[in-house]
Amino acid sequence: MDRETIIQLFDDELSRRTAAVILDHATRAEQKRKMQLTDFLDPFQQRTADKVMHYFKGLKQVSWGGYASAERVRVLVFPAEEQLSTADVPLAYAAITLSASDAGITHRDYLGALLALGLRREKIGDIIVLPDGAAQVVLHPEIISYVLANLQKVGKYNARVEEVTAESLTIPAGRTREIMTTVASLRLDAVAGSGFGVSRSKMVPVIRAGHVKVNWQSAKNAGMAVKAGDVISVAGRGRIEIAEILGESKKGRIRLLLKKHF
Repeated sequence: MDRETIIQLFDDELSRRTAAVILDHATRAEQKRKMQLTDFLDPFQQRTADKVMHYFKGLKQVSWGGYASAERVRVLVFPAEEQLSTADVPLAYAAITLSASDAGITHRDYLGALLALGLRREKIGDIIVLPDGAAQVVLHPEIISYVLANLQKVGKYNARVEEVTAESLTIPAGRTREIMTTVASLRLDAVAGSGFGVSRSKMVPVIRAGHVKVNWQSAKNAGMAVKAGDVISVAGRGRIEIAEILGESKKGRIRLLLKKHF
């Protein structure tokens, strides 16, 4: 299947852009018989990468973001005759401590401070915020020196940054709860409201304010349709995954199985 045909299999712009990048990497790996490495991909982009790689039978891939449950990973694409592993995915790690402990600084604050340095999001992996308010960050190796030299503040607090090893990471303990619910429709405001335990009317301004993402992309249209497999996140409240659409209830409502991740 040719390049343009594969790209057109995807129905949204982000997926098509991601597919084009993966196709470029896979084509180079196939032609040069050398490994190729992506920047960090979010889980939605990883799904696209998996679908594209299905068309390259002579290649393999390894995904790694520093620890087994990492959300953002780099994808290593290589000829099938090679023997590569997660150890071959180059990553760097930084620990950030603030001038005040338990300062109420969030993941968004740390990400904002890093992006304010002029860094691109795809060069930054997971940000693990620790109970005392400090953080550990997985980074592209090419930017670690720049971050060490230039990150001086997070929010209003002074920051101290040092390079650390993967072994020093404090791996977050993931918690998941299943929720059985019904909604009148598969609108974003209805599903998000049900998953996060608020009314649809209260969810609408949260969405319009830009605090909600669908599949890691900002979503400001409260009426957009969501589907099975979509992940909806609300700033500061975690995320829900539409695990399964179970059909209609006797009252004509749509039955859903949601997985809530904390």
